[in-house]
Amino acid sequence: MLLSKLFKNAPEIEIEQLSVDSRLSMKNAIFFCLNGIKYDGHDYIEEAVNNGAKVIVYSKDQPKKFKAVYIKVANVNNALIKIADYFYNMPNEGIDKYLICGNYGRCSVACFINYYLNSFTSCGYVGILGIHYGGMELNSSFATLNILDNLKMLDTMKKNDVEAVTFEASASAINLQKLDSIKPECFVYTCTDRNSSEFQTNDYYTYIRRYLYTLEDDTRIVFNIDDESFNEFNECVNNYVTYGTSTIADYQIRDISISRNGISYKLVYNNETYPVKARIQGRVNVYNLTAAIVALHTQGYDLSHIIETMVGVEYVDGVMERIDEEYNIIVDSAYDLGSIEQICEYANNVSRKGKSIGVISINASDGDKRLERIMDIAEKYLDVIILAENESLNFEVMEILERCNKFTHSKRVLHTAQRSQAIEVGVEIMNKNDTLIIVGKGNERFLSMGLGKEFYYGDKYYARKFIATRRREENEII
Repeated sequence: MLLSKLFKNAPEIEIEQLSVDSRLSMKNAIFFCLNGIKYDGHDYIEEAVNNGAKVIVYSKDQPKKFKAVYIKVANVNNALIKIADYFYNMPNEGIDKYLICGNYGRCSVACFINYYLNSFTSCGYVGILGIHYGGMELNSSFATLNILDNLKMLDTMKKNDVEAVTFEASASAINLQKLDSIKPECFVYTCTDRNSSEFQTNDYYTYIRRYLYTLEDDTRIVFNIDDESFNEFNECVNNYVTYGTSTIADYQIRDISISRNGISYKLVYNNETYPVKARIQGRVNVYNLTAAIVALHTQGYDLSHIIETMVGVEYVDGVMERIDEEYNIIVDSAYDLGSIEQICEYANNVSRKGKSIGVISINASDGDKRLERIMDIAEKYLDVIILAENESLNFEVMEILERCNKFTHSKRVLHTAQRSQAIEVGVEIMNKNDTLIIVGKGNERFLSMGLGKEFYYGDKYYARKFIATRRREENEII
């Protein structure tokens, strides 16, 4: 494409690609000098030119000492969105986009939406689990792509006949304007956890409020009315619907039942009652599933059909995932305190005829305040607590275990330096009426140990291995 088609009064230079990363090979490319929290693209113009950039789009005054066409703009982000949108043939058009935000539940809501849509069409996904579309599964270093890569991915998906896509969005990504190139038809906010690291390290609500004001008037907004966020955001938009247990919610959740076999509840909309059942676990998934159902309904899909299809919804990999039909073993990636409390409460609720057992992650970086809160939560809900490593060397784990003793008020706490051993102990002591939760890693296949990441077979692997061993031993006894 000619540069003159992208910028007025620009020379007729053939442009083959757009780039925001000066480290990459960029033959005949336009390099956009984006500003980030840590890096400023203006500092990497020389590297970009050396790697093939022919055009530099910038906003800060620059000495034009490198052989390239310089184009100054008021806002590089805005210029990139406008140019990339044209360069990639308006990728926002003709594809439905669901953007999911919140402290937790984003991945589950996105995957539930994908499950429904992929039952009869093709829906893509961009988030913590990578990039999925049309049978392709790509790994990604980031849960959220940058402005340019989001548009490139939309273009790629459209060329592969994808008709919808779900995006996960953190408040940090929104603040960095990574999602500004996406024009969603539906925006979902799940819930807030004030104890989460994301909430505590950012001007959290300000970031999201600022983003909400930029959405198109016809974007449908979905809010959890039971969550404090509703009062923070409801004045930012007009076109919203709500879900929750509140009697004033547009979609009312009633008569929740949680068991080791799944969830069931009633969803009331327009005075009609719809029974909802699914094999997924925990009260939090009542909210996550409802958010997905409401989002889909706002886009014109039949409510009864959505609910009927969701009966078979799959577990999200490593998120409240039940890994054995006979023994109730749940693996979850929970790290923030609110998430840990929810899964511990679930274990307590479904284990009334047996014990609730938890393998809980600890880190060398955990301060006394966090350790005390973890122990308070664990001792409130669990009958047996097994503390295990997540990020640490073994000697650091033993030191932090000793620190945990300061906050232990019972003898129900077991210590083990190796995570796999903690899972083995949990499997060995559980009965079929018990619930074992393994918290902190989900589907991750590594441990952060001192100088770097160390390969780890995964919580699910070890749980299944030890259950298989236990079954063999039981059969030998018989």
